[in-house]
Amino acid sequence: MSIHLPAFIKLDRIRQKKVRDYIQEKGLRAAHDFDRLDTTCFKPDERDSYHVHTKSFTIESDLDTVWKTYLTIPPRETWRSRMVSFGCMYCKRSKALTYLKDKYAGLREGQVLFLNISLFWGAVNIAVAHQITRINPTEKYIEFSYIEGGKTEGSQRLIFQETPDAHTRVIHRTTYRGKTKSYLREKRLYPYLHGKVIAAFHRNVAQKVLAVGA
Repeated sequence: MSIHLPAFIKLDRIRQKKVRDYIQEKGLRAAHDFDRLDTTCFKPDERDSYHVHTKSFTIESDLDTVWKTYLTIPPRETWRSRMVSFGCMYCKRSKALTYLKDKYAGLREGQVLFLNISLFWGAVNIAVAHQITRINPTEKYIEFSYIEGGKTEGSQRLIFQETPDAHTRVIHRTTYRGKTKSYLREKRLYPYLHGKVIAAFHRNVAQKVLAVGA
C-alpha cells in the first residue's frame, strides 16, 4: 500500500521575499493550510460597492488557438514583466505545489497563484494571490478571484470572442473594491497600475500565440 505524504512549501524555491513573507504570515506550510484560503468573488447583491475596470485586447489568431494558449502557457511566462513576477502556485484539486521552473500541466480551476507586484522601480513590492474559480470552454471565459486578506476584493473575467476578420478579442473585465475605502487608490492608483499589469500579461500571451503560429 502506497502512502502519500502531504506537500510542504519549499520557501527556498521562491525568489521573491514578499511572496515568502506573505506565505509565512498566513501560516501556509502544508497542503491543508492552502486549502483553507478563501476567495473574495464578486457579490452581485452588493454590486453598488464595486468598481469596474475593462480593457480589450486583440490577438491576430483564431479563437481556438488563442483559447488553447491561454489554458496551456505557464504562469512564469504570462506573469513576467518589470511590474509582476510569478512566485509559486498551489492547486486545491491535485494538492500540488508548483514553483518557477517546474513543469506546468495547464490552467485548472482551484489553482492559487502567488505573484509579486513591483512598484516605483522596485522600491515597493507587494505580494498578491488569486484563485482560478471558473473555466468555461463553452462560453469561452476564464474567471479568477482575489484571495481573502489582501487590499483588494473581487473577480476578474477574461472573455474570448471571435472578431469579423477571424481574429480574437479578449475582454478583461475586473470587478473590484478596496478592503478599506480610498478614493485615490480605487479610482486612480488601482486602475492605472492594474491596467499596466494586465497589458503585460496579455502581451506575453499574444507573443506566445504568434510564436506558435509562426
